[in-house]
Amino acid sequence: MITQTEQMSYRLSILNTQQQKLTYQTSTQEKLQEGSDDSMLYSRLILVDEKVRTYEGLKSQIQKTKVQNNMADSSMSEVKKILENIKEQLVKANTSTTTDDGLTAIASSLAGLKENLFQLANTQVENEYVFAGSNSSVKPFEKDANGKITYLGDSQLRKVAIEEGSYRERGITGFDMMTYPSSTAYKGGTLTFKETDRIVDQGGNEWKLNSPTNDTLTKYDLNGNITTNTITPITNNALTPPTYSAPMPNVDGTKFEAKTNIFDLIDATVNALKKVDSSGNPISAEDARTLVANYQGEVDKAYDAVNIAHADLGGKNKIFEISLERVSSKLTQFDILSRNLGSADLAQVAIESKALELTYTALYSTISKTNQLSLVNFLN
Repeated sequence: MITQTEQMSYRLSILNTQQQKLTYQTSTQEKLQEGSDDSMLYSRLILVDEKVRTYEGLKSQIQKTKVQNNMADSSMSEVKKILENIKEQLVKANTSTTTDDGLTAIASSLAGLKENLFQLANTQVENEYVFAGSNSSVKPFEKDANGKITYLGDSQLRKVAIEEGSYRERGITGFDMMTYPSSTAYKGGTLTFKETDRIVDQGGNEWKLNSPTNDTLTKYDLNGNITTNTITPITNNALTPPTYSAPMPNVDGTKFEAKTNIFDLIDATVNALKKVDSSGNPISAEDARTLVANYQGEVDKAYDAVNIAHADLGGKNKIFEISLERVSSKLTQFDILSRNLGSADLAQVAIESKALELTYTALYSTISKTNQLSLVNFLN
């Protein structure tokens, strides 16, 4: 009698455990309550859920990058419109019918457009500067008390993960955005440049004049560290401001560019329209018109450079758009796989619950009948 009671209790505990499992599956629609229920399935679920979290993180990061890219693209479009406006106004300035008052009005207009460019160059999204280079917390362009605008960012781009272990560069730098190649020289040639220009070689390394003698160009690597590579002697034409000349290395593949700041170009153009030099000294009307005509050609170069930078930005933005679609698709697939692996089959749960109910009924009926027996009857 005691043995049979123990057996009944044991079977009842098994049924209770099964009932708890079915209740959990019904309420949560999840197949496993504990990892020990099915260790192999649990391991697969952990792996798939890890993939889901990974692709959720990738998707969130790419979406944020896409917002920044769209803002950068919009800003570049506005920059091009402003340069087109400047080109149109310089065409008017180069006509003989434009009066001195007209030239002054154009100068004032260009000064206002410069301010608009300054705001666009410092475009922010979620407190990050989109044209700052590798450090988006640094304001890329600063203006001093004299109105001179300088790029403070670097020439490197931030890399964003678009897939597990795969990264792509985001956007363009302010250096690419607001400078243009005013002079180019190749192997064995001569590069001409102004003191305010930034010299860049074919590898993206910058070369700087040594101050105060300005007779040597010294190479700085991509991280901004000085190297032992130099170019000398550097000569100038002794004018104010001077134009420098640098002999290029007689090495295959050599290409050097003098990058001029578009803000400096606008400043010089405004000065010419006002008939003054960079120091504020008066110049002749003839010299002023010659300079304005020259600067009109420089603005054309600047527009072409901005157009190239915009196209480069568009190509990079497309990569992130495609990556977002791919990551979203993979995330959906892993989500579905996770649900399929971990979700309980409610139809099967219902069948098992009904079977369990019948088993409970039969067991309790047996227990009831057993309890009705006396010890004498049971022994008989």
